[in-house]
Amino acid sequence: MISALSLGTLAGSDIIIGADYRVVFSSPELQPAAGKLADYISKVTGNRLSVSGDTDPEKAVILQTDGGKIPNGFNIAAKGNSVFITGSSLSQTVRGVYAFLEKFCGINCFTSEITVYSLDEIRIPSDTDYSYAPYFEYTDTDWLSPKNTEYSLFNGLNGSQYRKIPAEYGGTVSYISGFGHTLTNQFCSKDKYFESHPEYFSLNMGRRKANQLCLSNPDVLEIVTEEVFELLRKKHNPEADLQIVSLTQNDNIFFCRCAKCRAIDKKYGSHAGTMLEFVNAIARKVKEAGYDNVVLDTFAYRYTRAVPHGIAPEDNVCVRLCSIECCFSHTLDDPSCKTNVSFMKDLQGWSEICKRLYIWDYCTNYSNFTGIFPDFGTLQKNMQIFYEHNVKGVYEEGNYTMNTCDTEFGELRAYLISKLYQNPYRDLKADRDAFLAAYYGAGGEYVGEFLDIITENAPKKHLGIYQPMTSTLSLSSKQIAECDSLWEKAEEAAEAEAKINVRNSALSWRYWKMKNRASEFSDSAKYEENKAKLTDDINATGIEKWYESTAMTAFFTSVYQMLFFSLYPVINSIVNLIYRV
Repeated sequence: MISALSLGTLAGSDIIIGADYRVVFSSPELQPAAGKLADYISKVTGNRLSVSGDTDPEKAVILQTDGGKIPNGFNIAAKGNSVFITGSSLSQTVRGVYAFLEKFCGINCFTSEITVYSLDEIRIPSDTDYSYAPYFEYTDTDWLSPKNTEYSLFNGLNGSQYRKIPAEYGGTVSYISGFGHTLTNQFCSKDKYFESHPEYFSLNMGRRKANQLCLSNPDVLEIVTEEVFELLRKKHNPEADLQIVSLTQNDNIFFCRCAKCRAIDKKYGSHAGTMLEFVNAIARKVKEAGYDNVVLDTFAYRYTRAVPHGIAPEDNVCVRLCSIECCFSHTLDDPSCKTNVSFMKDLQGWSEICKRLYIWDYCTNYSNFTGIFPDFGTLQKNMQIFYEHNVKGVYEEGNYTMNTCDTEFGELRAYLISKLYQNPYRDLKADRDAFLAAYYGAGGEYVGEFLDIITENAPKKHLGIYQPMTSTLSLSSKQIAECDSLWEKAEEAAEAEAKINVRNSALSWRYWKMKNRASEFSDSAKYEENKAKLTDDINATGIEKWYESTAMTAFFTSVYQMLFFSLYPVINSIVNLIYRV
């Protein structure tokens, strides 16, 4: 719950943080956060405040934890001539510190290399009383800047996949196992067991294969249980807010079809029933052993996405529902988009039986990392849908190779996703425009107009994560010319580093034009020449990866994506025959 923040007090009654103020911490664990706060205040005002652990509340910014009076969140309040930042735990107090830096000190961390200081005075209204509780307990995304600790602290990212936030700043919500696809890889490893015990693995077309486990085999359950406990003995941290062990299927559809597995599938009406029965059995033993802050997670992914009947996850089991089949130019609740209608049915079903539901969502084009992925019109509504269906954690998988492919709008998308994690109902347009001004300088205005055009024209087509560039946008010749003009204006207006950012992002537009033989690529006689120039410009930026795997794979996945949406009723029937019981 977010309380109203009053900013309307008279200037005379405001608290102004001057050189005579101090930063005070109420317990030793808060000293690093207090020092960090003093460092940032000095960058704003030029005054380095003293940091102490005394209890004098006069003229101070005071950090404290309240042991639970503020349920899972923090409060920033002005009292007398001091400001109190109070969290329900160390991690929430630290979160309060970074909220204070943004809201009252005018500090915005847009990327790992762009932090903007917009104030030279810190002024807090005397009636300030701001409370915040996180919308999601777990937040993570890929791209580039989210791998930076300070960026993550400013923007509320706490997953352990890409960052290690030190314990003194609240730490992360950690997967102490692998992050996904752990069964046959980490647990009951195919390398260790398949040759001697093929019966531990899936039966497909009369043969045992090492690509999934036979979850009905009691020996497999015993092996994985012991391996989980061995992991907990090595890595469990009783002081952590939450630790997660992932028991997740491998990344293929070759689930076991032995008689016992098929019987369990049939009993629950979904292959997810077999998976849940297996994971629940281990979760009960973990709970009995007293690992109260440990959760076991599993996937609702492809063949386990359908909601089972007659079984529910244990309280210490998290289900990660994956949206890999979805369309991202329509919001998930759009009744006209049949693929999303199917997903929404599963989201609703899982939300009804699962106390800890996470989402594994997608926000890039894996067949065209360098191309435009116009999903900006659905990001906010989809995040609201997740929250309104009791989702506790979200991972937005983006271009995880962005360090070798820094084009398109990765930094913008990462920033917007991070802000939506903090509040799905915020003014995202204002966040976007602030980012554009910081990242593209005076050219940001024109980049914003370009984004408006592609966002408006994306919903006319379905948009999957392997979509060919020839079917991602519906633009007329006039609109293409307008977009060209906007990029020219953006480059002309931008200066220094901002101009480089404009040029790099413009590569994604040029790539789209090349794939669609539009604008300068419409002249057949000069097509190869212009294509070679674009390729040289892309390579000059250091971009090494144009797609997720190989050119051939990218081609076939793009073809599949196009057929999937155009022939959805037929393909969906086939998928249901394979996946659904």
